[in-house]
Amino acid sequence: MEESRNHTKTEAEVALELMRLVLDQAGSRRLSPTRTLALYHLCKEAVAYSPEGSVSAEYLEDELKKLLQ
Repeated sequence: MEESRNHTKTEAEVALELMRLVLDQAGSRRLSPTRTLALYHLCKEAVAYSPEGSVSAEYLEDELKKLLQ
């Protein structure tokens, strides 16, 4: 019974929440559909990030800066 009340979010749901936070912080800047999709994929990579993985924190930060330029 307890498990049904505590919905575990999928990586995609967490990535969407992260994306919303990034867009909120970006303020009035509008991203093109292509950049928005790229941001979603970057957020998915960030959610799946692990220190042992092939994606570095620097890569994620650099890609985010590029998208928000």
